[in-house]
Amino acid sequence: MSEQRQPYRTHWLTWFFSAMVLIPTILGFANKFLDLVLVVQGDEDGAFAVTPICNYLFATAGFLCLFVWTATQGAFQNLDGPSHTMMENEKRLDSQP
Repeated sequence: MSEQRQPYRTHWLTWFFSAMVLIPTILGFANKFLDLVLVVQGDEDGAFAVTPICNYLFATAGFLCLFVWTATQGAFQNLDGPSHTMMENEKRLDSQP
């Protein structure tokens, strides 16, 4: 019975910790984006928000480009291959005197 409860608990904890990380991040980005909108509308007080928003957008674009490049190079096609190679190498090394 505990074997079936463990995946559920792990699944629940994953969602909980993801929310704990993503919610403050999304709120921080929304706050800075609102400041950027105010700057575009002509408010001088929000001018400090331009640099963080540009950093967020450039970092996000960089990670997106890296993900697309990795996917097009076939990195996600054979996910089990490296583990099988490692096990074969381990068996080969264990059988050597």
